[in-house]
Order: sequence, then C-alpha cells, then structure tokens
Amino acid sequence: MTSTDNDQAILEAAAAWLRRIHQGGLDPDGQRDLRAWLVADTRHVAAMDLVTRAWTTSGAIDDKGTLRPDLTRARGLRLADDRTRPHRTTRWRAPPWRPITWMPPAAGLATTLAVVLVWLWNGAVSEADYVTAAHDHTQVTLSDGTVMRLGGLTHLHVRIDPLGRRVDLAQGEAEFQVTHEVLRPFHVLAGALEVRDLGTRFTVSAHGPQVRAVLLEGAAEIRDRDTGQVLVSLVPGQQADQDGRGPVRLSKANVAQVAARQDGRMLFDDVPLAQVVPEVAARTGIVLRLDDPALGAIRVSGSYRVDDIAGFLAALARLHPITWRQDANGDYRIARRR
Repeated sequence: MTSTDNDQAILEAAAAWLRRIHQGGLDPDGQRDLRAWLVADTRHVAAMDLVTRAWTTSGAIDDKGTLRPDLTRARGLRLADDRTRPHRTTRWRAPPWRPITWMPPAAGLATTLAVVLVWLWNGAVSEADYVTAAHDHTQVTLSDGTVMRLGGLTHLHVRIDPLGRRVDLAQGEAEFQVTHEVLRPFHVLAGALEVRDLGTRFTVSAHGPQVRAVLLEGAAEIRDRDTGQVLVSLVPGQQADQDGRGPVRLSKANVAQVAARQDGRMLFDDVPLAQVVPEVAARTGIVLRLDDPALGAIRVSGSYRVDDIAGFLAALARLHPITWRQDANGDYRIARRR
C-alpha cells in the first residue's frame, strides 16, 4: 500500500466515525473505541480535522460515511499541509479522560463537530518555552522523540500539534536530532529564515540579526520565513548564513567547532581577537573590551570552556603581550602589556 493509499484509508475511517457521531450512534463502548483509534496514531487526529472541514464546507461525505471520490480529488485532501494547519495559542495540558456528551442529530452538525474538535485538540497540542542561562547546556526530548541540545543564553518556543512541529528560536543556539515524520514537517524559524527538516541533524543559531544553520546529517531546506520560498538546500557539512534580510551565503562548516559549541566549549583556529570578542559576548553574555583596537588583530587558537573566561584570558596573556582585568561592572578589559 502506498502512502497515498494509506492516507486515503485513514481519511475514510475518520469519515465513518463522523457519520456515526452525527447519527448519534456512539454508546459508551463506541466512545472508548473512538478514543483508542485517535490516540493510536497522530494521523488519525489530523484526519478527523481535515474530514470535518471537508464535510462542513462541501458535503464531501455520503450517507454511508465514506468520502465522495470526486470531491476528495477536487479538494486534494492530505493529512498534513501548510495551508490547512489550524491556528491555536493555548498551552498544552493533559486533562483526564471523561465521557463526551454526544449531541443528538437535532442539535445540529456544527455543534456536534465543534465538541469533537475541542476534545481532539485539548490533548493533542503541546507548547513550551525553553530558556537557558549563560553556561547551561541542556538536552530536551520532545514528545515526538526529537532531541534538542540547547546552548547557553538560548530562548526558544516549541509547538507540536497533529499537523506540524514548529520551533521559534528567538536567540541562542540549538542542535536538533529530528524524528522524521512525512505527515508532520519539522520547522525551525530564526530571523528571516526557516529551516525545514528532511530527515536531519542540524544546528541553528541566532545572535541579533545573524542566523546560521549547519547541517550535520541528512538533508534540510533553507526557506524564506515569510514566503516559504526555498532559498538553498543543504548537504551534510554545509552551513548557511544570513545577516538581517541579506542574501544567504553557503560555505563549508567547521563541524569540529559545532561539536565543541554543543559541549560548552569555544574552539578557535587562527581567528582574530576582534571576531572572538562578539562570540564570547553571544555565548556567555560577558563583555570583553579592547583598550587598543589594534589588539583585535591578535590571532587566537585553541579550545576554551565558556564558563571560564578568566582561564581563557590567562592563556591568551601567556601567548601574547597583553594584560587583562575585570571592571566593577563585570566587564573584562584587555590592554597591551607595558
């Protein structure tokens, strides 16, 4: 059976359930059977949503509870589609199961279906915010099995519903080991970009207007967040960078550096100190100030812990003619050794 045939079979089953509901034919045993069918597969909930809207807008279900093939083809029903994703902002909760009071046919189809959909979505939508402190490196497993590794000073919002999975990265960096699902695409939105999973392990970072996506395994698309247009397709070992709404730049990723970042380290390979300063600020929230701008030309190499800036500066002072001190406000000042 092809995936299309399987989708059609699920849609037909959902149509039959809605016909039984409309006819008032669900006793307590039928209610338990329906609940078991819904929780067996997230696609069943998505199918109920799509079939409900197809029924109420076009009468696409016949008296026997099956989808009319002509209207199914005309509407192009699928179990997951960006255009059909519902909008909902309530937080996730797990209410205890309680029997549904089924409305008799005379109460109206619209009321019956509204009761059904409220019940479906109450237990099928989850949302959460994740915020890390400067030196935190937290691993989170989402309800779909996707694993997120969050860097320091990271803030993101996750929403998972029957029709899709979405992460809004406000700032910071995260690695995603995505559990791929054809019917529920996984999106990460950061800045003006959207990273869409195609069976993937990747990282996304957002520091101010600068966004970077690095593909470690699998495949991913970089899209325009507003239009959905595919800008580039990544292959493993590639990274995409964008400043503000400027052009997307493709380059070879420093995979070792990415791994170090996820382990709470900063890895530099002959990088000017002028570039190190903003990275330290982005990763730790600590400000490094150069008393002489010419010090920005100093080349930095090595692996350093993000929670030990004093150790980093001490190592730098052993290799270069500089001194450093910490101000009362917590900033570090770097000066030329006299």
